[in-house]
Amino acid sequence: MIELDKIFIRRDNNKVFFCATIKIDHIVQELWFSTDKKFEKYIALTNGDCFALALFIYAIFTNKSFICNVPVSKRLKYGLIHVLLNTFIKNGVCSKELTIDFKFEDETTFPDATGIGTAMSLGVDSFYTLSKNIESSHAVNILTLFNGGAYGEYGGDVARDLFEKMKQHVSNLSEDFGLDFLWVDTNLNEVLKMPFVKTHTFRNFACVLMFQKLFKTYYYASGTTLDNFKLNFNDPMYYDLLNSKAIAGNSLEFHISGLNEGRLFKTQVISEHPLTFNNLNVCLITSDNEKLSKNNKKLINCSKCFKCIRTMVTLEVLGKLHLYKNVFDLNVYKENKEKYLAEILYNKIRANNIFSQEILGQIKLNKYHISYKVYYYLFLRVLQPLGKRINNSKNLKY
Repeated sequence: MIELDKIFIRRDNNKVFFCATIKIDHIVQELWFSTDKKFEKYIALTNGDCFALALFIYAIFTNKSFICNVPVSKRLKYGLIHVLLNTFIKNGVCSKELTIDFKFEDETTFPDATGIGTAMSLGVDSFYTLSKNIESSHAVNILTLFNGGAYGEYGGDVARDLFEKMKQHVSNLSEDFGLDFLWVDTNLNEVLKMPFVKTHTFRNFACVLMFQKLFKTYYYASGTTLDNFKLNFNDPMYYDLLNSKAIAGNSLEFHISGLNEGRLFKTQVISEHPLTFNNLNVCLITSDNEKLSKNNKKLINCSKCFKCIRTMVTLEVLGKLHLYKNVFDLNVYKENKEKYLAEILYNKIRANNIFSQEILGQIKLNKYHISYKVYYYLFLRVLQPLGKRINNSKNLKY
């Protein structure tokens, strides 16, 4: 059983904390979201939407009943109960016997909210979303960064330290674009301990729902294209169009950006913007993230993880990799180029990976030469799973 019992504000120096008293299996805990105190006036205290969404999705994936004893926006309540809950039940994600009880509705609207925001993770999708919406009819005027799990899905000091370093980079970038910058920290990661990939949209939307007196529109970058829409509950990027229609405040709407454009096209678009040359950061959270400089002057990708490999190969095929010499280690790429191309081929063959499909399509279009050495490494890569199975069978005890 999950209960949301009380919401309140706590202040600590230059930070403000929006807090909630919750119970999980009768154990009382405090859940909080924090930000710079200058944004306190934009926190919607008439409802607990940010907590309600986080606890709702936690209830769904743990199959625990949820009772909410604080007001929830009428619009959010409708979307969670009549759209998402029904979808999750129908597809067997949770039991149809699960109880979700929002006891009180909040009908407050915020007509003075004019903020149009988007996340800036410094990745391909977020740079593309910014580039397409910074001069649109609903132009972005606020960049955000959330410590909602992207820097460590279970939180802790390492994740928070990396988040603090990223804050400075995004703050500087916001100044370059002439935009406001809003950050949110939270203990959502430590308290609920949900897998990040499975819940990233809901975590990030929860951070936005805290500021319904600020935002009227929020763009969330799509991780895939509309033709890949499916109810794959291991990653909400596949059904974010549904999430964006279900989740809203009484005066706040979410829009999924880049639904019709693939990753290769997005990479091509952002590579026309010089500000990405020294700021693009696609790296996974790995031990190689130690290369994130302590002086906060430069971000360096590890150039070894699958996201780095995918992005570097894409930029190479587009003839743009040299422009990113300050954020990728081009010596590492040069030494491993054939292996990296083999990995792209392997992912296409083994998993029909959509990103690999796009890259290989561009390779064919550009008549990009693939050496025999690449196929040699592909052969070795194909043999790897077989070798593991053989070793595992040798270790079996009969």
